[in-house]
Amino acid sequence: PRTAEQIKEKRDARAEKQSRIEAYVQKWMEDTNQLAQTMATEFDMEPHYFVHIFFQGGAHMVNHQDVINPYNAFRGLKSIELREQGIVMSAPDIHTNFFDEYEKLTKDEKNDLCTRWEKVRSTNFQLHRDTPQAKVQDVANVVRNMKMLLSALAQHVGIEALFCIVKNNVEFKMEPEWYFTSRELEQYMEIVTRKKWVTGGVGLKLEAFAIAGCD
Repeated sequence: PRTAEQIKEKRDARAEKQSRIEAYVQKWMEDTNQLAQTMATEFDMEPHYFVHIFFQGGAHMVNHQDVINPYNAFRGLKSIELREQGIVMSAPDIHTNFFDEYEKLTKDEKNDLCTRWEKVRSTNFQLHRDTPQAKVQDVANVVRNMKMLLSALAQHVGIEALFCIVKNNVEFKMEPEWYFTSRELEQYMEIVTRKKWVTGGVGLKLEAFAIAGCD
């Protein structure tokens, strides 16, 4: 059996490691937010737009389809302008009624349209995430990033971690998402809880609890 001194040393070492991990994570969060703010200033956009891109899977998600066409920007802004006046007009009707106005714009004015439209998109980027499929995809992207980051910490720092993500509403279908940095950690849950541990079953119970409002 280990002596009291050995137990204390192990406990102190564990506490010191946890403290180091927390410091690393805090620095990581600060650096991420600082970089998002720097990019927001550089591109005249909102910081949360870049944080969103990060959690959606990284820069590879910003593909060539994100290049703004001046006419699309004109049409989008014109649609917003009309709606504010209580007028709902389809894209073909906007083209028929306002294409001449677009044709008279200078190159600088068209560039300004693109800038304004990008700001509208960055400010309201969450609007397109309202569908059930989009919500599930959001979770999948974040889970992938969390697994990658925790796996990297496990290898480079020396940690064990677990997480479980469950939905708290019935608006979309999603199975509980579990992750353990090691199989041994999952197996230990039955010992630490002193009950039969079935990961899938525990996830479903957590989901039911969350949907009930954690009450």
